[in-house]
Amino acid sequence: MRALSGRVLAASESQTLAIAARAKALARAGHDVVSLAVGEPDFPTPQCVCDAAVAAIAQGKTRYTESSGIPELRRAVAEKFRRENQLPFASEDSVLVSCGAKHSIMNALHAICNPGDRVIIVAPYWVSYPAMVTLAGAEPIVVETTPEDGFRLCPDRLRQQLDERVACVILNSPCNPTGAMYTREQLDELAAVLAEHDCYIISDEIYEKLAYTTPHVSIGAIASVADRTITVNGCSKAYAMTGWRIGFMTGPRAVIEQAAKVQSQDTSNPTTIAQYAALAALECAEPDVARMRERFAERGRLLLELLARVPLVRAYPPDGAFYVWLDVRPLLGDQMSSHQLATRLLEEFFVATVPGEAFGMNGYLRLSFATSEDNLARAVERLRRLVETIAAEKR
Repeated sequence: MRALSGRVLAASESQTLAIAARAKALARAGHDVVSLAVGEPDFPTPQCVCDAAVAAIAQGKTRYTESSGIPELRRAVAEKFRRENQLPFASEDSVLVSCGAKHSIMNALHAICNPGDRVIIVAPYWVSYPAMVTLAGAEPIVVETTPEDGFRLCPDRLRQQLDERVACVILNSPCNPTGAMYTREQLDELAAVLAEHDCYIISDEIYEKLAYTTPHVSIGAIASVADRTITVNGCSKAYAMTGWRIGFMTGPRAVIEQAAKVQSQDTSNPTTIAQYAALAALECAEPDVARMRERFAERGRLLLELLARVPLVRAYPPDGAFYVWLDVRPLLGDQMSSHQLATRLLEEFFVATVPGEAFGMNGYLRLSFATSEDNLARAVERLRRLVETIAAEKR
């Protein structure tokens, strides 16, 4: 039989999906599973968004659109980028609407990557980045961060990795999984390094509106790198629209044109009805976003308070998103990985989390607080029991 694609074979499957599938199987078997693995808001999509979708159907807006998205949505996105992100060159013609922010990133990578290129990824990273780079025909270069640096990329470490083969650097702020955000000063320092090298920047800002401790800043607003930055965002996290699959990006027009070409041959336009729903989200759902952000902030504080009572682990407070990055290295020793710990927590105590290996860093768990306060309390109590069990086994 003829060999399959080497790029696809080299790309890993999503560990988060595998964990979610196992958690669902345990729940179907009758176990009381509490999931802190979910990466989506547990709030309903705002009513004004749902109403717009229903109206679009009633008005017969169910046909193909331009593959790049309906003009009125692209104009609204461009206005959002100019007003909220200070991206002065964003325009209807430099916006591409896609089937989620993941699709946007994939389109961008296919537009800029050639064989032999490298793409710098900051660890801990969102689980899909390395596989996406591989599928685009480039080589992922993982640059690790440290707790001392707040799990943020340092300029000196970035400078050490940059060479003529680097086609792109992917930044993510707020970060999935750590919730870390970059301040304007930190982005200025990174931009000063990147301005010296001929490479693109993909700035994944999908959690932008879920910021708690510091204002969100887009690196594309920094003049020295503005002409090489592709800013990615979307509706999934801010507007509780994960299943609607609408993402969007702006950047250098030449890149957007080629990314649009990729999309036109890949998926054509995003779902028409979802585009009109996204337009409504941008126009009328900000009060809903504010309420969700406030609830997430309350839940994040609660989760940190609960985890502070669990021995041998350390939780890093997030600046944004809805995750807590939990250091479990004291529990592991030489005999256990964080993946094994997460598996034990799920199989014996029925709490689903995502191990650090999925994000390129062993020794940690990602805990989502996109769930109820009751679920958070029950999950942390079960985690505490696992910690006490492991401590007793080591004695």
